[in-house]
Amino acid sequence: MDASDGLTLKDKLAGRVARFADRREDWTVFGFETKRDPRFARAQRRYLGASGSVDPADLRGAIPATAFTMSIQSMPPGNRIPESFDIRLGRWDLVCLPPFLRHEVFNEGSGDCHLQTLLAKPQPLRPQYADPELLRLQAAAG
Repeated sequence: MDASDGLTLKDKLAGRVARFADRREDWTVFGFETKRDPRFARAQRRYLGASGSVDPADLRGAIPATAFTMSIQSMPPGNRIPESFDIRLGRWDLVCLPPFLRHEVFNEGSGDCHLQTLLAKPQPLRPQYADPELLRLQAAAG
């Protein structure tokens, strides 16, 4: 216990745990991408903040973000993220992308691919696309 505030560690961590079992898949956050191409479909589970969601207040049970957001995206086999980048990653590999780098993620495996996404702001910018149709659909989505 920290004597300065009288709270126990248990008290301090109340509301600060985000369990996988409690996260809900949100297939709508990238719905405008799915309208462009069904292979762009993927779900987001929010852990810290609303990540790149249209509504930054839509936490869906996530812990409010203070410095960065974190979510896990699930992508079915054969699906991809619609930006441009070329490198092959294996299970548990990591790539740290600089801001605004257009990239593409392909799930070439036979099962779902799960991507942990950390964004460096509590309310990050929405994705920036090279595809003008995706930009139009994103603007229409809000």
